Amino acid sequence: MKSSPRSAVDSWRQTRKQKMSFALALFLLANSQAWGETKPSRMALPGLLFCHRDKNILSRINSKGKADWDYEADGPLVDVQPQPSGQYLVTGGPQKVFLLQRVWRGFQVPWGWEKLEGVSIRCVVGSNWDDTGNPTLVLAADAKNSRVFLADAKSRDPKIRWEFKLPSPPLVVRVCPDSNNFLVLLENSTVEEIQYQEDKVVWSMGKEDGLVDVRDAIRGPWGHTFVAEGKEGLILCFDPGKKLVWKTHLPFAPSPAFQEITLTTYKKKKKRTLMAAVHWGEGPARNVLYLLNAETGKVMGWSDKPQKGSYPDFRKAVPDLAPYGHP
Repeated sequence: MKSSPRSAVDSWRQTRKQKMSFALALFLLANSQAWGETKPSRMALPGLLFCHRDKNILSRINSKGKADWDYEADGPLVDVQPQPSGQYLVTGGPQKVFLLQRVWRGFQVPWGWEKLEGVSIRCVVGSNWDDTGNPTLVLAADAKNSRVFLADAKSRDPKIRWEFKLPSPPLVVRVCPDSNNFLVLLENSTVEEIQYQEDKVVWSMGKEDGLVDVRDAIRGPWGHTFVAEGKEGLILCFDPGKKLVWKTHLPFAPSPAFQEITLTTYKKKKKRTLMAAVHWGEGPARNVLYLLNAETGKVMGWSDKPQKGSYPDFRKAVPDLAPYGHP
């Protein structure tokens, strides 16, 4: 019995619909796995430290996505930097800057800068360490006085050993692992490298180089500088001559994209990795961690939650790893 022309057309349409549905399913599956959407736990992350955005809490989530501990302070915490000794340099709270040490079922604060007056410190990093991996000198970004300075890391009333005045308040300060100079991000979206031995700026980028709304900047050990551009949700990589090496738009990032973003470089299994920890609050707040190949800019994966729950709204999120170059 022959089928009618109408039934033949209906059969063709159904077969075509099934093939399209199957192809769409394969496409969505491939892309969701590529970005870690269906199985974010497959993205290998180190232990992570979070400075909560709306709570005075520093917390650690381990590599399996489970919370290890919380430390509650008496005021907002804005930055944290792991040290080679396993202790933590923390910015914020009544001490302004303090060293946090984990002990049995609790915490100790070996020292803090509560007696340092007339400053507004946004970020600190260790710049020198003793034989046990504890910091002896701390580099600080002081927004109130538009300067960066070096001060003792073992005094409640620290002595300032060196300072450098800036044309705009600093947001972030880093130590360049390739030169040991200081990299500073200013409020006006200028990035400057300061050679502290001669008190001069030896490298800079800014609006004349196309930077508009820089939220973070970091120097890699191999000489490249990574910049988080907030206007379009971009991560940019520049060589020492300020030539653009690569540019990556972070998936799912709205525009304007970032409220908070932290860049961190580290090496895992000989692969140079750049982690971008992003918080944005347009509509429902979202907190996402991205891993990029630092050499090519390719997004290797992303995760917006550990195995259970989700990441807290954060000001800062960094890997619990010692500074690059330390064991």
